[in-house]
Amino acid sequence: MLNFETYSLLWFFGFIALLAAIYFMRAFLGYRQVTQDAEADYDYKFKEGMTDKRLSRDGYIRAYKRFYAPRNYAYIGGGILAILILTPAGLALLNGITTELWIYAGRPIIYAPRGFVWQFIMFFGVLVIWGLIAYMAARLYYSRAPKTLRDEMMREMP
Repeated sequence: MLNFETYSLLWFFGFIALLAAIYFMRAFLGYRQVTQDAEADYDYKFKEGMTDKRLSRDGYIRAYKRFYAPRNYAYIGGGILAILILTPAGLALLNGITTELWIYAGRPIIYAPRGFVWQFIMFFGVLVIWGLIAYMAARLYYSRAPKTLRDEMMREMP
């Protein structure tokens, strides 16, 4: 009979993939809702004479979607997906580095691969890898964030 411990890493990666899928689904549904909101907002403002004549309906909707879109869910999902993809590569690189350092140090038993110190380094290495990926996702998110709705509207005007 198979037990949970046999495939624990696969369970972990499956859970992470499910979490990424949930965030991508929330982003997808949020983008659909923002599109409907943009159309309704434009129709109301156009009817009330509150829109700039230089801005077309499609331009207004694009600007509205860029500003109000749930980008955070998409970036969180992308960051989680990057963690899922890059963790095995990062661990392989870290394992190679620690093994080479162990060989270079004269193969002391206390630093041997699969030993306590090695496990300590790998554990904190995973945390560093995840932290760097989250940092890069956050930097990307904030560097591409729209400043104001007015700026987005001006960008759409001819």
